[in-house]
Amino acid sequence: MFYALQLASFAILWIMIVYAFNSLLARRYKKPKLKRTVTYVFAVATIGVFGEIFLDAAYNHFVGNPLWEYRILPVHGGYTSSFALVTWGIYGFHLSLLHDTLRRHHIYSFYKLALIMSVEALFAEALLTLSAKLFLGEFLYYYFPGDLWHISSFQNIPFYFICALVVITTVRRFKVDPAFFACMCASFVTVLIFIV
Repeated sequence: MFYALQLASFAILWIMIVYAFNSLLARRYKKPKLKRTVTYVFAVATIGVFGEIFLDAAYNHFVGNPLWEYRILPVHGGYTSSFALVTWGIYGFHLSLLHDTLRRHHIYSFYKLALIMSVEALFAEALLTLSAKLFLGEFLYYYFPGDLWHISSFQNIPFYFICALVVITTVRRFKVDPAFFACMCASFVTVLIFIV
């Protein structure tokens, strides 16, 4: 029970950090738009969790060892975590807040957005796992390559770029019927994380 409260507090802390960062970036308090936030949270959580399992399993198959291993609530051989739903969802929340800021700076290009997201994700995951070590006493995940001190890896950049392209495309399609797609994503991820 105490560990669940720690995880919930950690998630709330990161939601506040993400909100403060985006408000600072926009130079005003951001007002989350419910429909957009739900769309981004569910799309990014789904793509992130499925993408982690696919990428790390493929990497393990071709290289002979996984790229990373989750240390907090690992599932599927450590390729992902039950808590990854929350962390990827928080990143989706960040992207939903960042949406207007990027548009205000005339950043619309599909590939430019993907590049920004992929580089930003590298820093975000490093900060996330370092803060998990401080707050929860354990790294959220551990990268086997030591190029970034085992808290991330430059080898992730191509994955994050492809993931960003998928997220951008998915979010654009989500706008057609966000309630349907959100329920569908929640169902897929629930089965993947808690049943399979």
